Amino acid sequence: MTETTAATRARIRWGWFIGCIVLGLASILVGLLVAPAADQAAYLAGVLGAVGTTLLLVGVVVLLERRIVDTAVRAVRDAAEEARVRADESVRRQVRDLEDRLADLWAGTATPDDVRRNEEQTRRMTDEFTKRVADEYGAEDAAP
Repeated sequence: MTETTAATRARIRWGWFIGCIVLGLASILVGLLVAPAADQAAYLAGVLGAVGTTLLLVGVVVLLERRIVDTAVRAVRDAAEEARVRADESVRRQVRDLEDRLADLWAGTATPDDVRRNEEQTRRMTDEFTKRVADEYGAEDAAP
């Protein structure tokens, strides 16, 4: 799970890119030819304003989008890693507690009856521990 996969780079489709530029310029020129001679200056001013607005929006969306997405992905990844570490620490703490309780249980064993009783109690304690961990972390997480 610690493996990092190389991010796949988006492939630029140059045909579409150049085609959009050509069609955009052709549309601007057709609009200039269709506009009355008296309104051509206003038309060009409108086109330049629209182009400027488009470039501004493209700059914000394209240049900042990657940073925003990368930051969000990093935050989610860090939160997931922190949750995993906390869960690991919690399980380790619970295992140590179980070990201590079992050691205390078996410390005073002297007779065969004590051994049978302790075996039953050990089985019950480990079954309870396993069920609690499986319920808390999900059966798929508890399986090796």
